[in-house]
Amino acid sequence: MLEEEGREHVQTAVARGLRPRIIIRRHILRNALIPITTVLGLTVATLIAGAVVVENVFALDGLGSLLVRAILQRDFAVVQAVILVLVVAFVVINAIVDFLYTIIDPRIQLGSKQ
Repeated sequence: MLEEEGREHVQTAVARGLRPRIIIRRHILRNALIPITTVLGLTVATLIAGAVVVENVFALDGLGSLLVRAILQRDFAVVQAVILVLVVAFVVINAIVDFLYTIIDPRIQLGSKQ
């Protein structure tokens, strides 16, 4: 946010006499939300992947502990199923982040024009 405040388009908006609330919402927050959304999406995906470690350390039941037990018992069908669920969750989170990009900044469009 602080980096965006020093940009020329924000200074121009201040010079034009726009209200601070409008400047923050339209000029600063919109540009600052793109990297924040990216980091939040990666963090949530990391939390899902880190469930394996957390569930084993704290002896919790969940997909992570199921995955470890299946690996130790060489149950490949369960290993594949759990990994598939984790990968699908990761892909869905990334798709949601990409969709949020289009809501935050209308200049970003999904898909390519070729």
